[in-house]
Amino acid sequence: MTELRVLVVTGSVRKPSYTTALATAVGARLSTDNAKVAWWDLAEQPVPIADPAFHRAPENHPDLAVRRLVKLTDAADAIVLASPLYHNSFSGVLKNALDCLSMRQFQHKPVGLASHGRQRSTQAVDQLRTVVRGLRGVSTTTPLCTMDSDYLPAVNGGEPCLVAPDIVERLERFVTELLDLAAALRPLRTGTVARTRAERVQ
Repeated sequence: MTELRVLVVTGSVRKPSYTTALATAVGARLSTDNAKVAWWDLAEQPVPIADPAFHRAPENHPDLAVRRLVKLTDAADAIVLASPLYHNSFSGVLKNALDCLSMRQFQHKPVGLASHGRQRSTQAVDQLRTVVRGLRGVSTTTPLCTMDSDYLPAVNGGEPCLVAPDIVERLERFVTELLDLAAALRPLRTGTVARTRAERVQ
C-alpha cells in the first residue's frame, strides 16, 4: 500500500494558538506512522467568503487559494479539522473554508475532529460532526479536545506544547483510528469496490 495522505486544516487565527499547537501534535504523530501530511492554516492561508456559484464545482473557483485547497483536499486520504471553541461551536473561518468545498472532496474519507476550549468541551467537534456528515465524510469515533492546562505555555513567540499525559495517550488512538479507517475506505475512494461489483453483475 502506498503511503496515506492526510490534510490537516487549522481554523484558528490567533497567534500563538492552542488549536494550532494541537494540530501540530497531530501532524507530528501522523508523520511517525509514515503518513504524508499536508497543512492548511487558515490564519496564514485565508480563503475568500464562499461563493455559492461554485458550490458544485469549487475547482473552477477564480480564487487561487480556493483552487489549491480543493486540490489538497481531493488528494487527501483523510482529513483533520482543528478548531477553537467559539460560542459553543467551531470557528467561522473554518466553516467558510468548508463551504468553499463540495461533497466530492469528502466522500468516503475519514475526518478526525479536534478542538480547544474550556474544560475540554466537545461542543465544537459535535457541531463539526454534523457538517462532516453533510459533506459525506466519515467522522472518526475519537475526538481530541484540550484546554489550556494541557499545554506548556508558549515561549519566545512559539506555540504552546501539548504535554497532558491522558491527551497524549488519546492522540495515539485518534491517529490510529484515522489511518486505519483511511486504509479501509481507500477501495471506495479509488473505485475498486464499484468495479468489482460491476464485474459480479456481468
